[in-house]
Amino acid sequence: MTDALTTPIRRLAAPQAVLLEQPRHGVPQTSEMLFGETCTPLDRDGDWLRVENRTDGHVGWLPPGTDLTEPVAPTHRVSGRMANLHPEPTHKAVPVAALSFGSLVTVAEPTDSGWVRLDNGLWTFGKRLEPVAVPLDRVPVETALRFLETPYVWGGRSAFGIDCSGLVQVALGAAGITTHHSSGMQRNDDRLGPMVSADGRGIDYRRGDIVFFPGHVGIMLDGATLLHATVFTMSVVTEPLADVAARAEGITGVRRPLV
Repeated sequence: MTDALTTPIRRLAAPQAVLLEQPRHGVPQTSEMLFGETCTPLDRDGDWLRVENRTDGHVGWLPPGTDLTEPVAPTHRVSGRMANLHPEPTHKAVPVAALSFGSLVTVAEPTDSGWVRLDNGLWTFGKRLEPVAVPLDRVPVETALRFLETPYVWGGRSAFGIDCSGLVQVALGAAGITTHHSSGMQRNDDRLGPMVSADGRGIDYRRGDIVFFPGHVGIMLDGATLLHATVFTMSVVTEPLADVAARAEGITGVRRPLV
């Protein structure tokens, strides 16, 4: 293993990339990078690269062959749950890839038909994008609802697969609140709003409350229903909060985001 690298900031040019906890295959994924996000290389082990995702500060190992390029200032982000990339500006052209909600793109050429060419030469429909200048002020619950039935993937934070803390991170991120990709760190993160209960008792739950359990987290859809990514169904679902709390053996905290 080498000393810290002096390699400049890099940009992910693939639709997504896993971040692993160790520089070898077969180990758990700890997070995920999305198209257009940038990272700072920290170390190298053979063809493995240890990086810090500049979006949320998460550190992990990128597998060999991950497509990284020079950084380019993004002009837009994907505002739909997913956006297909096509080789030609027509719906009849078979998509060659897809980008998840929140991916960052650079539009090189718009057209009157609504299609836009990205700086990688591929095309997507402009209505699936929004300018990066648009403030991040979406309602967290509404963002989280876009991910209903998305498969559960440990360490995921995209429409390709997402885990419990990834869902909360994405939902709050779209509201302009940056937080960690870890339920334990989110519980201790005051950026998520005040802790209104340490054990889930003595409060009237509100839409948007972030509820913590041992090793788990979700967001309240209403006063009694939790929206979360769970291994119980291996997907994003809504369930009665009482049912989740019983399975998890209790609630360890409730934060109320100020959005």
